Amino acid sequence: MWMKIEEFRSIVLFDGLTDDELAQCIEPLKEHELVAGSSLAKQDDFAYKFFIVLDGDVDIHRDFEFVARLGPGEFFGETALVNHEKRNARVTTHTRCRLACMMGWEFKTMTEKFPSVAVHIDAAVTEREV
Repeated sequence: MWMKIEEFRSIVLFDGLTDDELAQCIEPLKEHELVAGSSLAKQDDFAYKFFIVLDGDVDIHRDFEFVARLGPGEFFGETALVNHEKRNARVTTHTRCRLACMMGWEFKTMTEKFPSVAVHIDAAVTEREV
């Protein structure tokens, strides 16, 4: 495994998981480093990845309006995957970033296998749909 469990232990998404469960969740994650200004997701594109910010900040824009800035420990890309819809926002790196991402089918497996993770995902989807 290329990423250490300790790096993910403090992320709310994984609260309550044992080390073994957490290891299973993060196993499919791939690390990416990007420069500031990189495009991660485009509004109205098909969704196929889920992201966790490890270092740096990303900006969220919807209909060309700034919505939020997410930092280390926060995640994005879940709403379109959960709702089986196209992306509802554009995401770009605000600073140099290190991200962890997994494919949609890996995300689905994780949320089905670990209900506590699904609860955190569902809460984020509900909050972000407002």
